[in-house]
Amino acid sequence: MDKYDYNALKFYLDMAQWVATLLLGVFMWVDKRRRDNTSGIDKLNSNHVSLERRVVTVEEHLRHAPTHEDIAALREQNAALQSKLDRVTNTLDRIHDYLMNKG
Repeated sequence: MDKYDYNALKFYLDMAQWVATLLLGVFMWVDKRRRDNTSGIDKLNSNHVSLERRVVTVEEHLRHAPTHEDIAALREQNAALQSKLDRVTNTLDRIHDYLMNKG
């Protein structure tokens, strides 16, 4: 008689196939999650780089923007020009009145 039990051998081979299939499935599931995480990290990294570029651009533009002191100096200049303009307007009004009343 045969000294090998082929039914038992078939059972163990089938069991090994199921275990291998299960392990392969688990590996594929873990690998898919890893790939998803990697693509998410790459997307966040590209968003970070574009945001960093935008911040650098804004900082560069703001570096050339007027400061509070510049705006205060402009307001003082504006007030001085306004007072001079008021005096010129008064003088022109007097000249106008003189010319209108002369004739």
